[in-house]
Amino acid sequence: MHRLLKSAAALALGMAAFSALAQAWPAKPIRLVVPFPAGGPVDQTARALGAKVGTALGQNVLIDNKGGAGGLLGADAVAKAPADGYTLLFSSAGALAIVPHIVASMPYDPQKDLMAVTQALKVPAVLVVSSASPYKTFAELKAAATGPASKINYASAGSGTTPHLQAELLRREAGLTINHIPYRGAAPAITDILGGQVDMMMVDIPVALPFIQSGKLRALAVTNNRRIPVLKDVPTVAELGLPKAEAYNWYGMLAPARTPADIVARLYTSVGAALHSPELQKQFDQQGVEVVGSKPEEFGPFIAAESARWGALAKAVGAKLD
Repeated sequence: MHRLLKSAAALALGMAAFSALAQAWPAKPIRLVVPFPAGGPVDQTARALGAKVGTALGQNVLIDNKGGAGGLLGADAVAKAPADGYTLLFSSAGALAIVPHIVASMPYDPQKDLMAVTQALKVPAVLVVSSASPYKTFAELKAAATGPASKINYASAGSGTTPHLQAELLRREAGLTINHIPYRGAAPAITDILGGQVDMMMVDIPVALPFIQSGKLRALAVTNNRRIPVLKDVPTVAELGLPKAEAYNWYGMLAPARTPADIVARLYTSVGAALHSPELQKQFDQQGVEVVGSKPEEFGPFIAAESARWGALAKAVGAKLD
């Protein structure tokens, strides 16, 4: 009985300390790890969100770019960080739903070692060709890319990246015969699309949009389930008779597993308010992305479903982390 009372007292003290930690949070700046280099769309979104979330919470949100291994290094750093709400992750789909399926071994388990806070954005992709390309429509491209005589190739940001798998999904659904040319990042891939060295590419809309709007790239299809206002003349894959080719990237916030529920709830509320602020809503509309702001209990199962979907395709096409 004495031991039982001591255990109960220790548990009560631990819970009290846990609650006090959550109530006092945040008492110092928060580190938001972006598992990709600075300057990309994930980094830019994290900085815009971080500034507003920091203002709401009364603390600075410091962006820590920890790129490498397709986002694995940054995500691993957060998975191993103290679960105190001071180290968070802002990532796209790759590090959480694709990379675990294309590396020999994982240093963390995204389902067990990370806690979902919210899916911030849905980021559709767009199929692009050079403005000098002879293909004015998807039907024209498909005609050239069907059958054994096809010499059409496509660029990606690298093997196992979201654009790679989105293109493979389109290939499968449309019955295309196309050859994969992997690059180290979207920028050099787009450079070769512009130069005519590669025929086509699937790419996140925010990355391609400036080139489309300047007339350097031609958009043939978007992977969303409805048209994108900033690309209102571009058909969806469903409109092209390929509803199963719908696919998109996404950005979301996560914390180390066992982060106090009170802290996760405050993060969710703060991020949601920032996402729906007039300033950021306008920015996202102009980029062609969609605000989601899902609840933690929704985002976790969503990641698991995305992991199953993309993992199966990655294995089917033999994707490997470069």
